[in-house]
Amino acid sequence: MGVGEFLSSKAHNEWVLSERAREKWELDNYPEGEIQEMIDIYVDRGMSKEDATIVITKMSKYSEFFVDVMMAEELQLQVPEDDHKCESMKEGLVMFLSFAAFGSLPIMGYVIIPIFFPEWGEEVSPSTSYCILNTFIQSNTARFSRRSFAHPPQTLFSTACAVTGIVLFMMGCVKSMFSTTNWFVSGMETFMLGGACATLAYVIGQYVEEKTGAKVRNCKERRDELATC
Repeated sequence: MGVGEFLSSKAHNEWVLSERAREKWELDNYPEGEIQEMIDIYVDRGMSKEDATIVITKMSKYSEFFVDVMMAEELQLQVPEDDHKCESMKEGLVMFLSFAAFGSLPIMGYVIIPIFFPEWGEEVSPSTSYCILNTFIQSNTARFSRRSFAHPPQTLFSTACAVTGIVLFMMGCVKSMFSTTNWFVSGMETFMLGGACATLAYVIGQYVEEKTGAKVRNCKERRDELATC
């Protein structure tokens, strides 16, 4: 996601700069037409034609400034700063950290419950994610016992859903701090939209699994596969 955000931001900035170069060429080669377009825009916004003509004529004397104004008023595009490549890298880094932080929260239930509530466990047939987590923990630390991870997948999955819902609502509440939207409305909006996306992804995954006849392998097979890798 971080690389995707970086490439997306970089491509957008490059496109905006190419549009600016085109507008600059049009201003250099056909100034009357560009000036008239800007006059018409200002007139449409309520300025008299005489005043618009005076304002635009004066601004057109400063070509670089006028091109930036044309980009904003005519194309609704903001010209990126000179260090736009660094900004794109920052955006990619922020996206990576955000997904790494918030994306890990839903699976915390798979770690927290076995550690702090081992008495909730029972002998069950574990899921794939359950097996992977069990193998990872056992191979990296001796703090966790085999019994600690014998929890029903339904319990862990329900906890993950609850944590995800709470986090989505909290993110919406935080978002309201930077807007005029009521905190509860913003929280519910984020919760409902995020929940709908998560539900859709889950339903599609279940449908594909049923149609392809995919079977969940047992823990031993999963451990052997991970050990081979």
